[in-house]
Amino acid sequence: MIKRLLNCSPKEMLALKPAELKDAIRMSEGRAVSALARTRGNNYIQYVTNAEVCAGFGADIVIMDTYNPKAPLFPGLPSKNPEDDEPFREIQIQIGKGWTAREIRNMIGRPLGTTLILNSPAYGGQSVDTGFADSKKGYVAGNPLHDWDDLEICIEQGFDIVMIGGWCGEKQLVETTREAVKRAKGRVLILSGVPHGPGLIYAQNSPYDLRELMTPHFAAALADAGADIIDMPAAGSLPGFTMDYVGKIVDAAHAGGALINAGIHNSQEGTDEETIRRLAIDNKTMGVDMYMLGDAGVNENMGLPEVINALCIAVKGHRHTYRRMAESPLR
Repeated sequence: MIKRLLNCSPKEMLALKPAELKDAIRMSEGRAVSALARTRGNNYIQYVTNAEVCAGFGADIVIMDTYNPKAPLFPGLPSKNPEDDEPFREIQIQIGKGWTAREIRNMIGRPLGTTLILNSPAYGGQSVDTGFADSKKGYVAGNPLHDWDDLEICIEQGFDIVMIGGWCGEKQLVETTREAVKRAKGRVLILSGVPHGPGLIYAQNSPYDLRELMTPHFAAALADAGADIIDMPAAGSLPGFTMDYVGKIVDAAHAGGALINAGIHNSQEGTDEETIRRLAIDNKTMGVDMYMLGDAGVNENMGLPEVINALCIAVKGHRHTYRRMAESPLR
């Protein structure tokens, strides 16, 4: 019998097969929370990885953003070869080289996800400078451009969820999602969509209406392509994404058998607790299945810990949030 994700212990969550994890999220009735933890940036708390902080403040799932499966780094952990940390000693940073995603997954006791950017952006990511990494060749919004080998590596490394991301056209993302589902063969959940649009309104020949990022038709097409979870901007996170509009996207995704992940990005992961509670309840009212808090709190590393915690309490209550925070990964 599959438990709700809410009721699973850390070891029980890690034992879930992809299809079981999807059911466990669905059965939690809008009370599953994921949080992004950057690996290509500084750790929020000294000597602690961003993944550990996200888990410690109540997140059920941790998404490793800007992760490079061919060259993993987990800032906050000492590198297994101390010499790898030497260049950063003067600024007191440990880069966590030599660790694997599976080790991090077991350490925090949470299902782990990551983002793969498989298409060059048609808009958004290339049109506005959001950070140093954007100027590096082959990078999009801090993420390296990936290839299909990276999907296989991520599956081998033990990830539970792979997000097929990027700011490409609708047709291109649908076909990329279809190919990812075909290659994954049920070994990992495929999350696909457009959670936000950095720089979209400034991109040449792009519409001002940000609702063009994600439409009910787009969500239905992604579900038809086999996406397990559809990623979309949360109501209130982008201009035009009203509760009514989000509700139509939710209905389209659910009709196709997919879950909906409401992305709270655009620096609202660094908002105040009252605002995040409002966003949480508004989107729960619309029927979303899970929430994803972005990684731009006060820096591009993770959301504010208190905001993660407030989001969790708003949708799960103190009972489930405190248990998730307190329960040992050994259980």
